[in-house]
Amino acid sequence: MIPKSLPLFLAALLALAGCDQVTDAVDPAPRAEEAAATFLTALGEQDAPALAGQLTNDDEWDERRLDFFLPRALNPGGITSVIASVSGAVQQPPDEELTEESATVTTSAPYSVTYESDASSRPVEFSGELELTYAGDEDRWTVTFEKALLWPEHEDASGFGVEEIWPKRAAILDRNGKKLAVGSDQERTYPQGSLAGTTVGHLEPGEGGIDRLQGGSGLELALDEKLAGTPTQRFVIVGPDPKGCRDGSIGRSGGSKAKRNARASSACGQVTIDVLGRVAGERGRDTKTTLDMDVQRAAENAYGGTTGGSVVMDPATGDLLAVVSSSPFDPGNYVGVGGIEPFNRALSGLYPPGSSLKVMTGAAALEEGVVKESTTLTGPAEYKGVRNFESGEFGSLDFATAVKFSVNTAFAQIAEDLGPKRLTRYAELFGFNAEPSMPLGAGTSSFPSPEDEGDVMWSSIGQAQVLASPLQMATIAATIANGGKRMEPRILLKDPKQGERVVTAKVARTMTGLMENVVTGGTGTGANIAGAQVAGKTGTAEVDVDGKRRNHAWFISFAPSHGPKVAVSVVSELGGVGGEVAAPLAGRILAAVLPLVK
Repeated sequence: MIPKSLPLFLAALLALAGCDQVTDAVDPAPRAEEAAATFLTALGEQDAPALAGQLTNDDEWDERRLDFFLPRALNPGGITSVIASVSGAVQQPPDEELTEESATVTTSAPYSVTYESDASSRPVEFSGELELTYAGDEDRWTVTFEKALLWPEHEDASGFGVEEIWPKRAAILDRNGKKLAVGSDQERTYPQGSLAGTTVGHLEPGEGGIDRLQGGSGLELALDEKLAGTPTQRFVIVGPDPKGCRDGSIGRSGGSKAKRNARASSACGQVTIDVLGRVAGERGRDTKTTLDMDVQRAAENAYGGTTGGSVVMDPATGDLLAVVSSSPFDPGNYVGVGGIEPFNRALSGLYPPGSSLKVMTGAAALEEGVVKESTTLTGPAEYKGVRNFESGEFGSLDFATAVKFSVNTAFAQIAEDLGPKRLTRYAELFGFNAEPSMPLGAGTSSFPSPEDEGDVMWSSIGQAQVLASPLQMATIAATIANGGKRMEPRILLKDPKQGERVVTAKVARTMTGLMENVVTGGTGTGANIAGAQVAGKTGTAEVDVDGKRRNHAWFISFAPSHGPKVAVSVVSELGGVGGEVAAPLAGRILAAVLPLVK
């Protein structure tokens, strides 16, 4: 006997089986909109593997080719962001059309791609239609990649680029407005010729494919960004130039080749199709320097054919009024020439300063109470390895006389009492061991901390390992001239004046008197000039050249000694004795420039 409930149970099982069959039959087909969104996201992220995974099987684009192409198409445009997304409704074909046998079922998805670029002040958006094809055997939507997917409104394009249009280069002027360098980079002129030419500097070819000239040396290099300004940048889309590869940059749409740079690896043979956006540039600023061309001319003429350098400085401000470096250099002869580095001996030449450094050592000793003018010292021909120049012997003498006649052995005794720490501290207060803060490049004068007693004594008189530039030695003279306050060297008239007290005004007055004695009756009488009292100090720095003893001749000075207008340093490279060579040279410079300085 069959239970009454069995037919109902069997009916239920059959119903469930039928439900499963229905469920299998209505399993939804892949959504075209989702496939489009996934592809566009990968496009925005430049995800080559993800893009390649959605391409048709016979697409000529593969992961490797995409990975090569995408950055080369996008990066030259300075692009910082790419966002691609579906922008409207996507028609989904009926499921019954999407079968394994389907081969020609297609649909399209409206989309937008938005770019942000450093060369555009606003985002740039393109709109297009993304074509999708259903691959029935794989049950997925596929895309055939085309370059135009990146810029759907410009089918002939091949990439993005940036055009940079540079403003006219600003001028370099002296303190009174006289033109030192004027004109655009390609047409730069130097009205003063070789006058202060090494300091003014020259222009050289730009780096990294920049189709313009840039600062190569001197002020042109130091002030390059200020003088050049910033370019107007144009975000452009480019395509092949039907005229082929030609000398130039992206874009034959206007603008001087000398002013334009296209940051594209494929710049050759490209032409601008459209300007998509821009960022406005800014013109450079004409810049006044502290140089005075009248003073510069007078100083150069007085310096003549001497090898070396000289600096004329305003003690009260640190302003460089003249910078004289031997070997004349006319920047106008080197516009656009690369690979040259004119050497400015006045700013970057480093020489042992010899006895001219005794101004620093003497001021430190007076400030620390190690000596007074009347302090009795001895001046033997030799003291613990330190010798007087030409082995002179002075017997018993006071400090004032030791300065007047530049007695090495007396200063060796002073250095012993000062010690290495105090001597190094004052050297640094006077500017050693620090790069000048002005933008114009200059050498760093060095005063290594003395390692032993001999080092202390030789360093105190500007020998051992001490090296100084004419600029540095001018600041030492200027510090005494300015009442003991050192002013940082200044080359730009608008830069703030920076000063720091090194010694007291009383010590500076004492040193001034001692330096006057050097000129009136000591080793520096050759610096005497009519109409002004000069305070100065000689230096004869011994160096070995090819096994022979040679001398750099130094003189540092200021005038008038009371109410100083200028401080002047002079070095004659391998020129001989300071008192015989450098002192008369400094005297001629002082006589020439003093009438020109207010």
